Parts: sequence; C-alpha cells; structure tokens
Amino acid sequence: MFKASRFEAVEISVPSGSTLTRFYFQDLPNLTGRAGFPVQIQSIVFYNRDIITKSALTGSNLVTTADMQRSFLTIYQGDLQVLYNIPVVTLNAMQTGTSSAPFTTNLPLLNGLENVSWTKSFVSLPSALTTTDVVYCIGVYYCVNY
Repeated sequence: MFKASRFEAVEISVPSGSTLTRFYFQDLPNLTGRAGFPVQIQSIVFYNRDIITKSALTGSNLVTTADMQRSFLTIYQGDLQVLYNIPVVTLNAMQTGTSSAPFTTNLPLLNGLENVSWTKSFVSLPSALTTTDVVYCIGVYYCVNY
C-alpha cells in the first residue's frame, strides 16, 4: 500500500482487425516531467473487463481477460529498457466476487521511476489478440517533485 499523490487514466488502443503484437503508449505529457519538474511513477495498474466494462477516456471495450493473460509490459527511460516483459496480470489489483481474472493483492511499487519514454514503451503479446477494436485500460499513480 502507498499514499498516492496523483493519478492519470491512460489507454492503449487495439485497432479493429489488427494483427499487430506490439501496442505503444501515446505521448503522455502529464507523466513526462516537462518544465523541469521530474515525475516519479509510483505504480501502474491494468484494469480488466470484469471490473470496468468501458474505458473512461473513450468508452471503448476493454481487452479480454484471456488476452490480458498473454500481455506483457515493457517500459523505457530514454533508450534504456528498464522494465522488460512484466506480465500485465500482475498489475491487476482488483477482483470481483465472481471474477476468474488473475489479480495480485499488492501492486509492485516502482522505486523512483523517472523520465519514462512513454512513446517507446509498449504492451506486447506472443501472437495477435483474439479480439480487436478494444483498449488496454491503465491507471498510473505518480508524483511531481517541485
């Protein structure tokens, strides 16, 4: 458990009919540390469709639980790959009473993760998703050091 300073909802889109196996984050200016103030990422959460049925940002359907179980997160700082192939299901901390989706009771805290290169960071899978025209719904807890 940690004390959250700030939170931003983000999503990664999977276009209709996509056969890609790698999906990149968009530019996330609030999480990049612009204007000389570093942003420290405290934790990253992936939400499954048993918890949230639609994305808050676009109203899109979420990636299926089966596809989340085959998804991995990679994070870059500049050109350095600092977190490689984290199973997305280990970043899901919520469960309903009837859900069969995997979850963890304690999210991993990202110790001082600063200067994330979001547009180089991505979610990958070993093969194409079974359902397209969906999104990965992600929450990022962070603080800004003034």
